[in-house]
Amino acid sequence: MKQTYRRFCAVLLILCLLCGCAAEKEVTVISLPGEEKTAAEEKTASQAAPAAAQGKAVEEACHLELQRHVPESLTGITALTVLGDTIIAGGQTETGPSLVSFPIEGGETKTLDVPEGADYLYALCENPDGGFFLLSGTLPAGYWDERGNFTFLSGEPEGRLVLSRYDASFSLQETTTLEKRYTESGARFFQMTKTDGGFALVSASMLVWLDDSGAETARQELDPNDGWAFAAMQEQDGILFVLTRDLFGGEAPELRAFDAKTLTPLEVQTLPLGTAGLGPGEDGTFLLTNSDGLSSYDLASGTVQTIASWRELGAKPDAEQIFQTEDGYVLFSPNGEAVTTLFRQAGAGDAKEVLTLAVAADCPVWYEFTQLFEYFNLSQQEYQIDYTIYSDSPYGDAEPMDVLRTKIMAGQSPDLFAFYSDGNQAPPLAPRAVCADLRELLPDVTEDSLLPGLFDLLTQDGALYVLPLTVRVDTLIMPSNLIDSPGVTLEDLETAREKMPEDWVPVDSWNTPGNLFGLTAAFCIGRFVDRETGTCRFETQEFIDILDWCKNWGGDGSTPEAPEKTLMKLGWISSLSWLASREDIAKEWFDGAGYTYAGYPVGEGGSAYLVLTSLGVSTSCQNLAGAKAFLAYCFSGKQESGLPANMEVLREELAQYKAGNRTDWYGEVENISEADEAKFLELLSSVTVLEGMDQALENILSEEADAYFAGAATAQQAAKIIQSRASLYLQEQYPGA
Repeated sequence: MKQTYRRFCAVLLILCLLCGCAAEKEVTVISLPGEEKTAAEEKTASQAAPAAAQGKAVEEACHLELQRHVPESLTGITALTVLGDTIIAGGQTETGPSLVSFPIEGGETKTLDVPEGADYLYALCENPDGGFFLLSGTLPAGYWDERGNFTFLSGEPEGRLVLSRYDASFSLQETTTLEKRYTESGARFFQMTKTDGGFALVSASMLVWLDDSGAETARQELDPNDGWAFAAMQEQDGILFVLTRDLFGGEAPELRAFDAKTLTPLEVQTLPLGTAGLGPGEDGTFLLTNSDGLSSYDLASGTVQTIASWRELGAKPDAEQIFQTEDGYVLFSPNGEAVTTLFRQAGAGDAKEVLTLAVAADCPVWYEFTQLFEYFNLSQQEYQIDYTIYSDSPYGDAEPMDVLRTKIMAGQSPDLFAFYSDGNQAPPLAPRAVCADLRELLPDVTEDSLLPGLFDLLTQDGALYVLPLTVRVDTLIMPSNLIDSPGVTLEDLETAREKMPEDWVPVDSWNTPGNLFGLTAAFCIGRFVDRETGTCRFETQEFIDILDWCKNWGGDGSTPEAPEKTLMKLGWISSLSWLASREDIAKEWFDGAGYTYAGYPVGEGGSAYLVLTSLGVSTSCQNLAGAKAFLAYCFSGKQESGLPANMEVLREELAQYKAGNRTDWYGEVENISEADEAKFLELLSSVTVLEGMDQALENILSEEADAYFAGAATAQQAAKIIQSRASLYLQEQYPGA
């Protein structure tokens, strides 16, 4: 079952391939060598210039400019092609599909006719005889809606597709309905190309060839369970080359060749790791993109030459499809919100002040988090963030975080730190040890600008070492007819248990004492550990009471056939989407009763914040003005994964949900009622603990608690051993405290 789920998620990943957005015509610059070039630099400069310009005399320094264009009115771009100096783009708007044209260098956006009855625009390609072709039709099984949200159909797709021809003036001339209906869930075609006598279409799992009448005459399919997916396609001399990627990440990408008409498989060539995009190059070469940049790939020799470095440009564009122009390149990923262009420009370009940033994480980092850094680079011309993620970097046998720590000890600290947690692991670097106090740098960040209580919980020794960006709130949820307000105590719980219906249980039967304690451990660490002093207080009656509560309330580990009604539910709130229609969901939980965010029964009760993403400024940072500008930019932004720590941003998002402007994956409107909002804000005001995620400490607590639950020790003995082991651990971790 788990394997099937992973495979489903992998297939879904190709449907939801990375999308980016930014303001229109945002620009960043990469400077290339000028007159003082070495032989190696001369070669680099030649590679960096578009192939169309290679071979021309370079009389002065040149650079590449990166721009992101957001076509007017489009909330997402599903199809794109380039005709000379014009981009044709199709996508979604608030009123349905739209087809537009606009100059590559920016300018007026013109709306073009869309075939009658089209619900979705799948793919575009150039017509060698002039104009272009459009593939449109009814909605696929999974698609991006008018709000930019990925949505699934509630039923089977109709699968009706139409091929339309537009002339050189971009006027719709004729349409052909395809003979076959593509009702498969993997039939969301995202690219097509005109070949001799027909068309090639590609989706994540399907490659088909149509003759000019629209009849399918050949097909190649991938089994989604194998984890491979088609990602991009390019025709060359009667051969279709298809970039094929292993979504599980274990195998290098492949360039699979097929006969352009029969789709007979030909040779397969392994591509460099991380290759994500494919396009036509000069003299039989291909253009490739990966997380490092844009490069030229020679099929015959297998050699790769770098054209542009994303690190130097300051942004990683989404680029699965690449179009070469006279003066540069157009980069595009289906379902992105922006089109990226690279232009070769004369001159050295405007130099930016570079600030280095280290992302400290022991787990993979959400793309949308690092997008913030890139969006900052594109938002202005003064500063640039050069970031490195220390969770999975190519450091040989060395642990990435050990590499970072060594650099810090050697006086090579970055200017900025980004701290990241996935909700399971804490950031592996203590901000207090490497970051400066932010209170003077960011005087506008106060108790009122952060979520209730968060400022005080983050303040250590009177200093604020990190600026939180996103958080999660952890709490326990109970029926409101038994618990009517946050801040539940053990006595409150016992009273509620006595009053609960006879056929209810306190917690699910599978939720054993050990499991229940594990869910509470991070809260307990936050409550009973003081990292400022390197001390703890587990040998207390308050903690012993928690051990007793887990033992008395925990289930027996069984899995009853019928769903159980429980007195208590766990609430990990990491998005406002979680709050949508919460009252209706709670009525199902509690037999029609409302709900209360009760909190954990520790002391006077309370809930906990877990900081997911945050930023800090190194004590060695010299460019405080740039650091301030960067932190202010990120603080005002929004990430989908996590609750905004900025109270103003949170209220703005709540307003969007209350207005019905947010939808789920199935296209259903997600609404947060006034009552749900009020309860959520009341919950925030009841947070008393900053969750203390520490896997080593959690292991200590769980090992000794399990001994008590198994009858091998008393609660007092378990608490005493936990106190001893935890104290020793904290002394080792915080020797200077």
